[in-house]
Amino acid sequence: MKPALKSAALSVALICSCVAGAGTASSDPGKMQWAPSRTYHVENYKLTLHFSQARGEVFGDELVTIRPFAAGFDRFCINSAELTIDSVTMAGTAGMAAALAHTTDDHCLWIGLKRTYGPSDSLNIRIVYHGHPRIGLFFVNPGRNDRDAPREIYTQGEPEFNHYWFPCWDYPNDMSRSETITTVPEGQVVVSNGKLVSVKRAAGRVTYDWVESVPHSSYLLSLAIGPWKKTSDSYEGKPVDYYVPRGVNDAEVKRLFHLTPDMIGFFSRATGVEYPFEKYAQVTVRDFIFGGQENVSATTLTDAALHDAQAEIDDPTTTLVAHELGQHWFGDYAQGRDWANIWLNEGFATYMTALYTQYHVSNDAYRYEIYNDQNTALGVDALRGHRPLVAHEYVDPLDMLEEITHDKGAAVLDMMRYVLDGDAAMQSPASQNETLFQALHYYLTTHEARTADSTELLRSIWTSTGNELGWFFHEWVFEGGHPDYRVSATYDPRRKTEVVRVAQTQKVDANTPVFDMPIDLAFFGDGNQRLETRIRDDGATRVFDIPLPFVPAWVDFDPDDILYKSVVFDKTDGELIKEAQHDPHMMSRLWAAQRLGDRLKENQGCCVRALQRVLDHDSFYAVRIQAAISLGAGRSGQAKQALLNAMSQADSRVRAAAVSAMSNFLGDRALIDTLIRTLHEDPSYAVQAAAAEELGRSGDDAAFNAIRSESESKLQEIVAVGILDALAESGKPQAAGILLRYAQPGTPERVREHALSDLPKLKDELQRFDAPALAGTVGDALDDPYLPVHEVADHLVDVFKLAQFTAVIERDADQAVIVDDRNDARRILRDLRRP
Repeated sequence: MKPALKSAALSVALICSCVAGAGTASSDPGKMQWAPSRTYHVENYKLTLHFSQARGEVFGDELVTIRPFAAGFDRFCINSAELTIDSVTMAGTAGMAAALAHTTDDHCLWIGLKRTYGPSDSLNIRIVYHGHPRIGLFFVNPGRNDRDAPREIYTQGEPEFNHYWFPCWDYPNDMSRSETITTVPEGQVVVSNGKLVSVKRAAGRVTYDWVESVPHSSYLLSLAIGPWKKTSDSYEGKPVDYYVPRGVNDAEVKRLFHLTPDMIGFFSRATGVEYPFEKYAQVTVRDFIFGGQENVSATTLTDAALHDAQAEIDDPTTTLVAHELGQHWFGDYAQGRDWANIWLNEGFATYMTALYTQYHVSNDAYRYEIYNDQNTALGVDALRGHRPLVAHEYVDPLDMLEEITHDKGAAVLDMMRYVLDGDAAMQSPASQNETLFQALHYYLTTHEARTADSTELLRSIWTSTGNELGWFFHEWVFEGGHPDYRVSATYDPRRKTEVVRVAQTQKVDANTPVFDMPIDLAFFGDGNQRLETRIRDDGATRVFDIPLPFVPAWVDFDPDDILYKSVVFDKTDGELIKEAQHDPHMMSRLWAAQRLGDRLKENQGCCVRALQRVLDHDSFYAVRIQAAISLGAGRSGQAKQALLNAMSQADSRVRAAAVSAMSNFLGDRALIDTLIRTLHEDPSYAVQAAAAEELGRSGDDAAFNAIRSESESKLQEIVAVGILDALAESGKPQAAGILLRYAQPGTPERVREHALSDLPKLKDELQRFDAPALAGTVGDALDDPYLPVHEVADHLVDVFKLAQFTAVIERDADQAVIVDDRNDARRILRDLRRP
């Protein structure tokens, strides 16, 4: 799973459903959550399905095949929630079926058997049911405010949502085969897991029969139904298909998804495991609450991935496609056994995405992607109490599907590659020549269609390569936090030795250790001298004497930024300038450009000139971006001119960074005029959005008029979000009405969601502007079936104290499917009732 793209809503919370043996979710964040014990194994799910699209109703006839683990098996639970069970029978010989007693209890359908069974028995239980799922199965219908909406039905099973639309063992610690036989009106297309074995048409209806023969966890069983067109590729004879709205032409589909077969080939070669499923399909659906979901052999993607060529430059679809595809090895094929170990799915998927970047783009692009993963995770590390990658303390399972799991997981795997193979091996695309990928091949083949935990990954590395990484897993997987390094380096000319002092200043406690890691050091002289070496830092404070035959002009600590860390390394302006301009390690140049930005208040001229040269000439776009950001910390005319000059660079990412760095210069009339022209004329949506946001912050009347004029146009989504943020930042009373207009039903949901989330920034203006219109807007959002919009609406009831919606909040507090939604609603109720 990949989180929603650029979502403005509060994070979609996750449910922790009651599963057999696990009990109900606890609101106590200190409660340990463990995988439920099983009394049986599901061998196969066979679902025969049809729907009432208009009523949002599913009708299912399910045959589930189970095998008991022990003798004396006479009663069992299969997870089911909010479904009406019409009948439960045991399929017998000669077509005979025996009715079985059954009861429902919270999230369990308890089924009693007429006698006892044991491990040699394979039981076929037929369950006929119907229901109106509130989650897990989503219906998209045309409405009075969106008459052009397609008729779609799709599933989202992770983490434990599928038992809201079919009875199943809804936890990842069991893997089974599946079949879906789905009947829909003619004109609708059904995409599901596995191989399409038949399509039958009769009386204006069509039935699709999909069979998945590779065992998989129940949350990966999926359906996607809609009026799509199919564009086809292939990989080694296997179908690779893309399902999109009929209005999307084939050339656009190929532009967005054409790298998929290449990704399959790269991942197959890197892991040594050929793509294991019958086909690979990607389906884009309307109003998907996440970015993508790696349903086995049939990934579901948000239709936000369907953007034009210009948006593809700013925000390529490649990362989303690679992330979901990567999980078909790590997650779909070898499954993390429980939510505590889900980094074995999501961390690997994020890392596989970075590996494809290294293969397809460059090593610098790979290192920058890992750097962004590190920064994303570090930003939430303290908020999560420095939680380990493997963490059994959580309230609901999607608490585990966040930045530590995804982004720190990728950073840890990158460090593991460094420890096993060294930085030299990491300069080239992943291959089976590397120790790490030999170990991962063993892990995947040993756990083919099976579940695993982190200890089994560690055991796989030892068994296949002989490397003992218990120390590494102890500090990076089973404990939390990160090292905070304070580094100094001094040259002793008498001994021709560089003395490097390394201290770890993080708070060491039961959760965060003193870290033991190899670390690269690099020394550079003015005469092109260069020496690189590796130390092993394993103490709170260590001093390293490095023999060095030249006086270093600058020193690098972890020059490729491999360690997940923070670092303070004081250097002179001259050292930083040389490093920023001449260091062969891209990440060291980027780090030096950051530090020069910190120095601008002390030494404007020297540092600005150096940053300007970096912005104009560095070979890698991300270093130029950092130079622009650092120049934004200055206030000199030279810094401003450097940013304006950057507006002629070809790379839109650098132009967008330069625009966003102009905040300190917004009092300049010429700069405001430049930003207005940029808003109207730059071809990049990201640059237009950045220009709008800076104009909104300026407080300038002409700037506001330009933003307001642009808001009257039909805007691309990225630009619309920038315009909305600009209006909210402006603080102008006139902005209130425009935000309310964008917040109405009929606006594309992701843009509407953003408009709603911006309303609190104009709280006073809105209450003065039109309180009834505000209340009507919030009321419409509360009724919206799109979960992110409803979540924002709940928040707005609290912000604006709209007591007239107390009954709706009471309903959410009592009945919301998602645990965090219930808790938020209860908090809002307390606020509304407070005198």
